[in-house]
Amino acid sequence: MSTISSMANNTYMMYKFAAKAGLSPTGGTTNTGTLSGLSSSYARAKSGTAALPYDESSAASDMQTLSSIREGHAGLVSSYTETKTTFNTEMKSTLSDLAGSAAKVASMSYDFSASDIQTDAAGKTTYSDGLKSAISSVKSLVSDYNDALSFFSDNKDVSKRASALATEFADTTYRADSYSAIGINVDSKTGKLTLDEDKLAKSLTTESSRTENLLGKNGLAGKAQSHVALAKFQQDKVFPSMQSMIGGEMTVASLYTGRTLQNISSFVTTGNLIDMLF
Repeated sequence: MSTISSMANNTYMMYKFAAKAGLSPTGGTTNTGTLSGLSSSYARAKSGTAALPYDESSAASDMQTLSSIREGHAGLVSSYTETKTTFNTEMKSTLSDLAGSAAKVASMSYDFSASDIQTDAAGKTTYSDGLKSAISSVKSLVSDYNDALSFFSDNKDVSKRASALATEFADTTYRADSYSAIGINVDSKTGKLTLDEDKLAKSLTTESSRTENLLGKNGLAGKAQSHVALAKFQQDKVFPSMQSMIGGEMTVASLYTGRTLQNISSFVTTGNLIDMLF
């Protein structure tokens, strides 16, 4: 998960660094002055107002510049696409796991009693199969919830939507005392959960109704399902578009990666060669 955040942030910072440094937003070493001059030279050559002839050397240099920009642009588009795909794939998987474990805890039986916990003569405690299954389900929910919380917290700088979802998943802190009473401890800073299995077992067998209220469809499991639904509703928009990451620079870049300017350069070069021959 940290890899996705790193990839996304590195791509974003690369764009911003390029813009502040006066470099081409599409990579390479071409600065904005060169791009402006490139466009101006085409315009002067086409109108016939250039002070000096736009010779084959100039055309070749500009063609090389355009080629460099085109390659840089293609590389960034590819990097962006790969990062977005990885982000969306992991988000989908994380939400799917949480949805599954939350549904299980929301629908499981909470009908337990003191008889589900047995202690032998040696003082060894054992749980009934049903109680062990319930504890295992809650354990999976806690783990999957933490994974989702970590995913959005680690990637909160990717977009405002990711940051908002990180805040949503961290809202476990407001019921920390209640969760603690049934064996689920909440980190006051991060909202992450830890499970005390023995305390949960005691709560399930002595206060089953209260435990169900805090864990089931009206409790943690229901809250998890609500968060998953919210995230899934906007999952295609959590990772920002390339246009929103780069702003107007993408529009400028597309001008220099199209074929129009390359065709103009080719035409000018051909014209200059004809002038030299005749």
